[in-house]
Amino acid sequence: MNLEFNIAVHVLSFLTKHKNEKFNSKELAELTCLNPVQLRRVVANLSDQQLITTVRGKDGGYKANQYTSTVNLAELYQQFVLTKDNNQRVYTGDRNSHCDISKHIAQIMARYRDEEIQLILNFYRNKTIQDVLNDILQEVNQI
Repeated sequence: MNLEFNIAVHVLSFLTKHKNEKFNSKELAELTCLNPVQLRRVVANLSDQQLITTVRGKDGGYKANQYTSTVNLAELYQQFVLTKDNNQRVYTGDRNSHCDISKHIAQIMARYRDEEIQLILNFYRNKTIQDVLNDILQEVNQI
């Protein structure tokens, strides 16, 4: 999970709840407690994928469309977490090491990571933005 994935879920849930309204980037950033720069980066991606509608011009803004509430969290996870080009070192060890653990640790951990990703995708596969919103509203009603 990463911040952009969480921002995407937050924004899509918010716009789904307010599906008949339009919000400019400043309003949307304030209402979702986000930094406007981070928000714009994520909503640009969501708009490019046609998961929300962007209205251009003086009275423009962002609003939900017919796809917003049905967005699948597994697809969002792939888009915002798995497709990120991350140049950071992830694994330790060295295949040229004389130590058997150092030689093989990266290969084993990569296999574990692949399995972890499949578990995460399977978890999110049956969840949509509408499910997130329903869970939030259910929690609000319990308070």
